[in-house]
Amino acid sequence: MSDFCKAASTASFGRGSFAMVMFLCVARGGVVSQEWADGKLVMTLDDGAAEVEWLTPTSFRFARSWGGALANPAKIAHDKISPAFEDNGSALTMRSKYMTAVVDRADLKLRVSSGETVVTRTTLAKTADGSELRVALGADEKVFGLMGGSSARLNMRGEKVTMPRGFFYTSAGFGIFVRSAADCSFDMGTGVVDAPGAGSIEYFLYYGPTAKEVLEQHATVIGQREVPAASLDLLAPDRVPKEATRLPRTVIDSWEGLTGLVRRLNQWALSAVIYPAVDLASFDGASGEIKQRAADLSTMLPLVYRGAGEGGVDVAMRARWTPYLITYLREAFDRGYPLIRPLAMQFSKDAGSDRQADVFMLGDEVLLAPVLGPGTRRRLDLPRGLWTDLWTNREYRGNQPVEVDAPVGRVPMFVRNGWIVPLAETGKMDLHYFPSLGAEFFLWEADLEQNSQFHAAPAGDYVRVEIESKKRRTYEWILHHTKTARVVADEAVTYRKVDRRELLTAGTWWHDGAQNNLHIVVRAEAGSDRIVNISF
Repeated sequence: MSDFCKAASTASFGRGSFAMVMFLCVARGGVVSQEWADGKLVMTLDDGAAEVEWLTPTSFRFARSWGGALANPAKIAHDKISPAFEDNGSALTMRSKYMTAVVDRADLKLRVSSGETVVTRTTLAKTADGSELRVALGADEKVFGLMGGSSARLNMRGEKVTMPRGFFYTSAGFGIFVRSAADCSFDMGTGVVDAPGAGSIEYFLYYGPTAKEVLEQHATVIGQREVPAASLDLLAPDRVPKEATRLPRTVIDSWEGLTGLVRRLNQWALSAVIYPAVDLASFDGASGEIKQRAADLSTMLPLVYRGAGEGGVDVAMRARWTPYLITYLREAFDRGYPLIRPLAMQFSKDAGSDRQADVFMLGDEVLLAPVLGPGTRRRLDLPRGLWTDLWTNREYRGNQPVEVDAPVGRVPMFVRNGWIVPLAETGKMDLHYFPSLGAEFFLWEADLEQNSQFHAAPAGDYVRVEIESKKRRTYEWILHHTKTARVVADEAVTYRKVDRRELLTAGTWWHDGAQNNLHIVVRAEAGSDRIVNISF
């Protein structure tokens, strides 16, 4: 690294509550001429060419060739982004709302900043047989993505894989996607991406700083296609939409194989695979408890299909969860967030979240801990917060290990305090709310292409729940860990208390003393806004 880079890598630039300072140092190759238009900087170098193309205010494409012009890149659909541009003679500066990129005309060093903290430094270089990208990784920096490695860990630090294109992001808050016509070697021990035989190299940099924000930027580049939720029958696992990514079919007939499947789903999610699909035929060679546990897990996976053989999923259980799964299929298309969310993604600030490769979040609300060994107990480390076991209604404090009952036929599920979970029931929809934090849920009504909205919030001795329904439907609010009410009423009427759940009808409520849950039944017309206030 040059003396300039050594000094600048520890310096401070700019202002802000969060920050990124990055330096790209390219050996040789001064800028002979340049052209700037519509967020794209095209440079002719004394030994080749280079381009910087802005895609969003927090992401850009960088391409560099040696000895010739750059090939025409594949077009990337994105909104117009035009950072301010300045040529002061020695440097070319581009400023978006969140980042500043400065290209040194003499040697093509590129400095990207957003505040004061150094996030990474990279170098593009010509090698004896190709080109390479070097990413400076901090001593404790974790790396995720690249479709996973050979170890049981989710953290790819120290791993080495080969592929023609690869996406990874780090705990420092940025992501990189390398796109190449030939296989590249990704060495996450040294931070070197080697492209042998390549006279050019192209990559995309995304700044989050969260994993979800990085993934959303990446979706702009690769272009997410929508799974047609309106026509997708999640109860018939005999097909898979073409937009899905099929996991390689393997024979899973052991506990190790089942554990490996869950780990692979987590690894693929961290690699920006948003629609993973599992072939149920993979479990046909299993028997006994292993086969039953595989069926339990399959029932809760977003996309399953059957390539051959027989067997399926628990249709009744899957029917309950279909509205929830459909909602997250839609969010995956809108935002580029994976359907399966590893704890390392959802709770990145929790120490050790990347070490739990055998549990995952299904959407934002539900944590699943599939049973992956013999017995009827499941042990796991819960993330921060208060969590409720959906099967037993028992509440657990997070940031500690817990052990729960897990009989055959049951995947342990937990919901964190401050969330709403909608479940379809016969003739109605249950809305499970876990106080004491405010919560909301936007339910995707696929046939209407609109969202029904549910809101809940405590305020002292009151709780307010609200339904903005796009369909005529009966809803049952279930407020967990809530004492009996004094008055339940909406704008027009006071709700009547009943003594048993089977007596519940629209406009009534019941308190389950054994579970300490409050149940309220509301009939909502299409397009209505139903607000119910509960006082204690």
